Amino acid sequence: MSVTLRVSDIDFRMRNVRTRMPFRYGVATLTSVPILHITLTGELGNGTQVRGYSADILPPKWFDKDPAKQYQDNVEDLLFSAESAARVLTQTAPASVFELWRETYDATLSAGDGRGLNHLTAAHGSTLMERAMIDAVGRGIGLPYHSMLRSADNPLGIDLGQILPSLKGMAIADTVPSTPSASVAIRHTVGLTDPIDDGDIAVEDWLSDGLPQSLRAYIDVQGLTHFKVKIQGDAELDLERLRQISRVVEATDCLISLDGNEQYSDLEPFESLLSRLAEDLPAFYKSISYIEQPLERSVALEPQQAERIRRISETKPMIVDESDGDLETFLQAIDVGYRGVSTKNCKGLFKALANAALAQTRSREGTVFLLTAEDLMNLPVVPLHQDLTHLAALGLDHAERNGHHYVRGLDHLTESERSACLGAHNSLYKEDGASASLAVHEGRIDLNSLTIPGLGVDSDTVDTSSMIPLSDWHFDSL
Repeated sequence: MSVTLRVSDIDFRMRNVRTRMPFRYGVATLTSVPILHITLTGELGNGTQVRGYSADILPPKWFDKDPAKQYQDNVEDLLFSAESAARVLTQTAPASVFELWRETYDATLSAGDGRGLNHLTAAHGSTLMERAMIDAVGRGIGLPYHSMLRSADNPLGIDLGQILPSLKGMAIADTVPSTPSASVAIRHTVGLTDPIDDGDIAVEDWLSDGLPQSLRAYIDVQGLTHFKVKIQGDAELDLERLRQISRVVEATDCLISLDGNEQYSDLEPFESLLSRLAEDLPAFYKSISYIEQPLERSVALEPQQAERIRRISETKPMIVDESDGDLETFLQAIDVGYRGVSTKNCKGLFKALANAALAQTRSREGTVFLLTAEDLMNLPVVPLHQDLTHLAALGLDHAERNGHHYVRGLDHLTESERSACLGAHNSLYKEDGASASLAVHEGRIDLNSLTIPGLGVDSDTVDTSSMIPLSDWHFDSL
């Protein structure tokens, strides 16, 4: 039997974070970002009072790359989505988490349509509520996320057939492995401006903060073997940069994902880049496991792109990422030749579970379809823990992790939060002077401490009193 939840209150808080180095992805360069924190209060059907958390950074030019919009516009759109979802949720009658999510999702998309938002942006508010509800129910009934998914009682009330009709009757317990992943390999992002060798760093740009800075230093210190390499859509510049990167990573027997970041309106020049890459850097090309969406989202699912998408995917599976704005997007993407889809908590957990089930059922027909773990700079505590808890439940073995690269460890947290993280998660974090940082050993991080009631977050590690109430926060504070 699913658990009934009534949501009575949702509190919004903000925390500003500055990066230790610029993070350039696609058309955006990030140097500071707010984290929006949600605290949800509610009551279970048996009268148990519950609290749950969720949080995400609000980045520029990922949810919406409209060149006419400024960063402040992006943030205001995401806040609109979150506040719209909260209004719906607190006015909805008690129901299962899945039913509450679905009603909130539909209403938030409708509100976004009225504001002219794309569905990736509009749905974000409902994904924040989804995570906070899952966390609250898990705490209330004393079950970790993976256990809730595997339980025959289906406490979250998940119905995959309501997301994708072809999954009707499929039990959520059949979608996730019997045990969550105990560890995950770091797939280190190589941003468009990241230094490859220490010699690439100008004297005035040296951080000297005790953490690696160049790609080579990260490999030496953390033993990395998985990499996500971003390209910018200029063949000559991309090839030269890939040559530099290949000299550093090829000796690691590596796995690479190549991220096109929507830099192409047509696949012909991208296909040409891959051909030159195969010829000039054969070992590097062989290490490419899959390719993240190189096509602009406006054309990424167009039928006229299908021939090239299928041809590329025959040798290097192409996954859909930024175009994944709707519940049925992955199904549409498969029809035009994509072989996978990214999971990101900001796109939704229930949606990812349905996509995982779809990938599994389609893979039984002979062609392998992928669900990959990507990360737009998830940071400790809440965004990172919930993301890792979700991908562990899915049984994924490697994930893009770049938050610990661009933001220094747990420096953005309070002393009490850092201390609580080290106490409760001493295999995930390590002491770093007066602060703490992610503990990466032989390229992997340990996830065992996240198997706790809820969605991987201990209350002691979240100090909302140190954050700024949303009503008092201003964009200029960044």
